Amino acid sequence: MQQNEEIGDRRKGPLAGVRIIDLSSVLMGPFATMFLADNGADVIKVEAPGGDITRNVGRSPGHGMAPVFQHINRNKRSIVLDLKSKRGRVILLDLVKDADVVVYNMRRAAMDRLGLGYEALQAINPKLVYCGFAGFGHDGPYSDRPAYDDVIQGLVGIPDLMHRGSGAEPRYAPLAIADRIVSLYGLNAIMMALFEQRNIGRGAAIEIPMFESMAHFVLVEHMFYRSFHPPLGQSVSPRPVDLNRRPYKTADGYICVLPYTDLHWQRLFIAVGREELIVDQLYCSFERRIENVQSLYQILSDALLERPTGDWLAVFDKVDVPAGRMNSIDDLIDDPHLNSVNFFKPVIDDLGSCFIHVDVSIGDSHAAVAKLRPAPRKGQHSAQVLGELGLSEADQATLFAENISQDDPDRTRSSIEPKLG
Repeated sequence: MQQNEEIGDRRKGPLAGVRIIDLSSVLMGPFATMFLADNGADVIKVEAPGGDITRNVGRSPGHGMAPVFQHINRNKRSIVLDLKSKRGRVILLDLVKDADVVVYNMRRAAMDRLGLGYEALQAINPKLVYCGFAGFGHDGPYSDRPAYDDVIQGLVGIPDLMHRGSGAEPRYAPLAIADRIVSLYGLNAIMMALFEQRNIGRGAAIEIPMFESMAHFVLVEHMFYRSFHPPLGQSVSPRPVDLNRRPYKTADGYICVLPYTDLHWQRLFIAVGREELIVDQLYCSFERRIENVQSLYQILSDALLERPTGDWLAVFDKVDVPAGRMNSIDDLIDDPHLNSVNFFKPVIDDLGSCFIHVDVSIGDSHAAVAKLRPAPRKGQHSAQVLGELGLSEADQATLFAENISQDDPDRTRSSIEPKLG
């Protein structure tokens, strides 16, 4: 076992020296701040006394350490603060004075009521990047509505697209796709604002609306011919929703094939014994294949039934046509490529509990941040962060007694150094 990074080593990485005050909870905000933490930022996760609700979504060996919570909150520090109390807000303002970024997903009006709006925080830290995740942009008629992943998926037409592509009843994508896509929009905005902050010393107020961000994500592809004025035809790109665009059944299973270029299709037609289609006017160009996508996919579907998946994979690999086996989630976890590139990283925390993180390595220059620290227990770093603000142990004890903050109940039991498997 290799020893994991200690908190004193958190300055390693391209975001060394950047401090993030993370007031967000659940999935969208924490997913963005995970990437910042992974790359060396000191992310201080500020939790209400009840903690982030995702701590308890699913079973875990230790209380409050459910799997999704651990995946998206690694490399962070946790402090508990009751922001409804005056003392809790004062402590947060002290943290903000030296911060680079504040991330939140409360409604803007709630932040203002707490005295934590942009103008209040910018007054004590002019270089602050203030990033809020919201359901809807504040200028529109939906601005006061609550929003969650399923609601946003429905509003941007994903269940309708799922229906068109399957012929079945409308349904949501079977993962929290809106939360995480919008999270990446926010991550991008934060990084651009940090770049400006470093160049000219100016902060920024950023709002990342779920609805507008996901509408952008969907409509780049599916405005299609309604992108022109006047429209040249229908909205919805036909290829993605064609009923034959799916994993293809083979003699013994399923395979995923995506010939895209002219050369790919020519090689595929030869591989499946349909060389005559290379010069067929219905399929001889990209534009013609788009117009005749339904019959094209049916030809491919019929051909792939004739041989087992393994045979087709060997054939397509030989002629360099993009293809892959249809995995189940368990197959994916056992995938030989992912395991060979160290994608799954077991981490043992200071109490001896092992958790397997998923991690994408992004190059040798980032080797220092490949060492992961476990997600924090609720309040695990309260005493540490309060101490950094100059509060004495007696002051801390008072805050803990009044439940303005909370100490980590397991801190005194910690005897095992965090390690990376």
